[in-house]
Amino acid sequence: MNLSSPTNLLIAGVYYVIVGILCFFSIFGVYILIRYGRSTPLALTISLVFCFFFLRILAETYQTLNILLS
Repeated sequence: MNLSSPTNLLIAGVYYVIVGILCFFSIFGVYILIRYGRSTPLALTISLVFCFFFLRILAETYQTLNILLS
């Protein structure tokens, strides 16, 4: 990633702030699901599937960010 340009640095900073906010709300959502779910094994399974998809989406967006800023 080429961060020598201030614009690229600003774009990367905004990306990481948005990802941080989304991670916070995702963790809060998983906590609510586990805490107030009816079935603990079902809640954990849904949480693990959600985490897998969330991490996959983050990996794709980070790869796209690297391509855009290269």
